[in-house]
Amino acid sequence: MHGNKTGLRLMAAAVLILLAPFGMLGCGGSPFALDQQSRGRIERAEEWRSTLLRSDYRANMGSALAQELGHPQTAEEYVSLALSRNPAIRSAEAKVRRLLERAPQARSLEDPMLMVAPVGEMAETAAGQVGVMTSLSQRIPLTSKLDARGRVAELEAAQAEAELQQVKLQVAADTRRTYWTFFFVSRAIQTTEQSRELLAQLRDVADAQFRAGQRNQQDVLRAAAELGNLDTELTVLRQRRDTAAAMLRQLIDAPPSQPIGEPQPTEGDEVVVKRDALLAHASQTNPSLRRISERMAQFEEQQRFAKLNRWPDLTVSLSYNLVDDEGLSPVANGDDQWWVGFGINLPIWAEKYDAAEREAVFGRLEAASELAAERNRVSFRVEDALLRLESQREVLRLLREQVIPDASAAVEAAATTYRTGSGDFLVLVDNWRKLLSYQVMEHQVVANVEQALADLQQAVGTDIDRLTGEPITGSGDMHEGGDKESSR
Repeated sequence: MHGNKTGLRLMAAAVLILLAPFGMLGCGGSPFALDQQSRGRIERAEEWRSTLLRSDYRANMGSALAQELGHPQTAEEYVSLALSRNPAIRSAEAKVRRLLERAPQARSLEDPMLMVAPVGEMAETAAGQVGVMTSLSQRIPLTSKLDARGRVAELEAAQAEAELQQVKLQVAADTRRTYWTFFFVSRAIQTTEQSRELLAQLRDVADAQFRAGQRNQQDVLRAAAELGNLDTELTVLRQRRDTAAAMLRQLIDAPPSQPIGEPQPTEGDEVVVKRDALLAHASQTNPSLRRISERMAQFEEQQRFAKLNRWPDLTVSLSYNLVDDEGLSPVANGDDQWWVGFGINLPIWAEKYDAAEREAVFGRLEAASELAAERNRVSFRVEDALLRLESQREVLRLLREQVIPDASAAVEAAATTYRTGSGDFLVLVDNWRKLLSYQVMEHQVVANVEQALADLQQAVGTDIDRLTGEPITGSGDMHEGGDKESSR
């Protein structure tokens, strides 16, 4: 009778333990509790992120997140800021860190299993009645399985690291392209404003001659119309400049109040490029190719792991039973029971193992085909950027050496003739308009050269020395953007 009461109490305790979580959920009552928690998480997210970036993240990643914005002037100064501050790079770095933590988990054993059976109709033995049954078991797979599983996780982190380099290259290229767009519109505004002053002077000349009876009013009206047209163009150009400035602020993670200084020119026609060397370097170091190569290696490791799964795992167990001192047998001694057991799983369902191997094989084929396609795309991007760079440099040379000087001389000649009272104002305005378009085109071509160079560096996967045309070894990790940590 005493044993039955003890058993009932234990059973009641077990039922209460099992129902306790449901009781706590029931007390939570409000159907809006989860939504409130979600809103709280959202509100705390930015605060947590800021705190993390100020302390542990900066210490662990080694990147210059605290770098002051200062007053950047050149494109490379903006690139340096973007690589150290851009949130997309921070996110990719955190992803690499996150995936690096998977390998230790994959190589670890599963948690041991502890089982306790305190309630039930226990066995009655000669030593006495069993009161509590316990067992502790541990599943131990082959070490090669753990190694293969860890390698799969490492290769996934390696892909994330290659993606990080892609993000850095993308941010650097976007920053350069945006900077040179800002350069173009800024210089176009300056040139247009200077040209407007010249046109205003010509209008004054036409007005003076009209008042003197030497010209008709048509010249004055044409000049006024051209001035109004220039004002419209300046309005559009200023809007484009503000848009480019806003994009630069976004790339360097700067507040809207951050001023953007006057852009500095460069000698784009002095860039040296070596086609064969750049193509060879791109085929070896472009991070998009490296990411796919790591993915193919991951499928190879998954195929190896799928084969290893056909081997059983060993399970070692230790069992211990508590035996009551009192029993039905008069010779009951109450000695507890214990024993050690061994077991294996039986991998007899071959279909799933066959399917796992086939999946890995098709994954390798998929990655191999993707690698070939991406190699072709990278080669095209390098070739396209080289062709655009060369053609734009030639256009820039022609503009500076021939077109603009000739157009400028034509304007000077027409203006001189018109001031003497014998020239045609329409010819003068036409020459002036052509000169302005060529001058604006010069700034656009300078920007085009630099943007083509930015595209070329992104396609090659590294910076390029402007003087030698050689890839800068080691810059594929975008040196200002933080440390590269191997995931292998």
